[in-house]
Amino acid sequence: MTRTFLLWVLWSFITVLVAGTAMARLYVAGDRTVLLPGQTAGVHHQIEIACDTCHTSSPFASVGKVRKDLNKTCVECHKDELKAANDSHPIKKFKNPRKAAYWEKVDARFCTTCHEEHRPEVTLAGMVTLPGDYCVACHSEGEQDVRVDRPSHAGLSFDTCATAGCHNFHDNKALYEDFLVKNAGQEWLAENPTHALAATRRQPRSGNAPDPTALKPLILAPISGRSEELVSRWAASGHATGEVGCAACHAPEAKTLAEAETNWLNRPAEEVCASCHKAERKSFSIGRHGMRRHPDTAKPRTVQKALKGFGWKDPPETLVAMFETLLQDPAPPATMTTDEARVALHGDAVGRELTCNTCHDPHAQNLAEAAVGACLSCHDDGHSRAYKSSPHFALWEQELAGSLQPGQGVTCATCHMPKEETSKGIVTNHNQNDTLRPNEKMIRPVCMECHGLAFAIDALADPDLIANNFTGKPVRHIESIDWAVNRVNQPGTGANQ
Repeated sequence: MTRTFLLWVLWSFITVLVAGTAMARLYVAGDRTVLLPGQTAGVHHQIEIACDTCHTSSPFASVGKVRKDLNKTCVECHKDELKAANDSHPIKKFKNPRKAAYWEKVDARFCTTCHEEHRPEVTLAGMVTLPGDYCVACHSEGEQDVRVDRPSHAGLSFDTCATAGCHNFHDNKALYEDFLVKNAGQEWLAENPTHALAATRRQPRSGNAPDPTALKPLILAPISGRSEELVSRWAASGHATGEVGCAACHAPEAKTLAEAETNWLNRPAEEVCASCHKAERKSFSIGRHGMRRHPDTAKPRTVQKALKGFGWKDPPETLVAMFETLLQDPAPPATMTTDEARVALHGDAVGRELTCNTCHDPHAQNLAEAAVGACLSCHDDGHSRAYKSSPHFALWEQELAGSLQPGQGVTCATCHMPKEETSKGIVTNHNQNDTLRPNEKMIRPVCMECHGLAFAIDALADPDLIANNFTGKPVRHIESIDWAVNRVNQPGTGANQ
């Protein structure tokens, strides 16, 4: 037996071992992060070890089936956002056979045509992985040529379509032509700039207020060994005003004071907060801070389930046990931590878990701190650092001092976590990314509460003004409204107005 033969045997054994281990991790169980084809983009890095969240196809599915299933998960996660945006380019529009000519250019039937994951080298803002002139594929010839009936567009290149204040592929609620014309000519600042929903006192949710007579002992009676300082802070909070007492959070199942003492929880789980604040919890779970709570995040695979997927309906327990010893799917951490952030943070913010209590003191319930202080205690980008020297912060200080009415100050939360009116009352949108990208999404629910449309478009298109937190006025002008007014007559009423 020659040395060369032994080396070939060794090489074959190692190759089979490595390939087998990779295949086992890929299709049975185990940490698959080493198999990632490239860095995960945007917020998806929070769930990258839960591959089955996006990749739902069976192991040997066809390429067409894999593509279809993958895009289905995109739509399932983002369908509410697309519906709220009144999607300008819904998938159903491109499934029409009359659009077949465009499928070879930009196949908009599939999200992954424009948003391809694990391609950091070509990923642009909004996780777009096509060149910036992708609009040319459909809007440069025939009836769709935008230059035919829009002389204003004649000299423009197609890589300027998505310039701030012009067009977005999905969300044009603040940019479509009729809306631009209807809101032309507005003053840059409203006569009485006020965020109406922020000024409105939140109404108690039906069913949340306990019976004061029956639960008064739980609300007011001293709990032995508890901090008087905490009780004093609670007494000045909105929880106390709403008769939500100590036991409501620390012993939620208790009916008597004795039961509260016996079943006391020093650190109530986040689910206790969510039992009352359902809307906030839902929006938190789809934003960057709380995405790990998203209900559609895949759970770790089990060996037995994986083997059944291969057609082995009743695998031996000894084999399952052996695989489980060697291969275990890592469970995604329950919460996001600041260590994993991909944005600039203060050094002393490292190591924080992002939970309700990260921003909210459950006893003092200081919403003013949650709206500004909590944000600035973590974020250290230029926009955040400039806030306290901005006109918006000056307005906020005046509101806190009582010289301005509620809703006239502007906080971090005013723009990034605006209040919304729902069938259950006024709630705060805890998806802090909802109005962030593209930033024109902020115009209707936030900017136009105080500013005219033209000013808002110009301001959000000025990167320097954004960086200094809107200290000053825009130095550039976006001509969207001018062009729209010149092209059409003033509309009456129409969709989305």
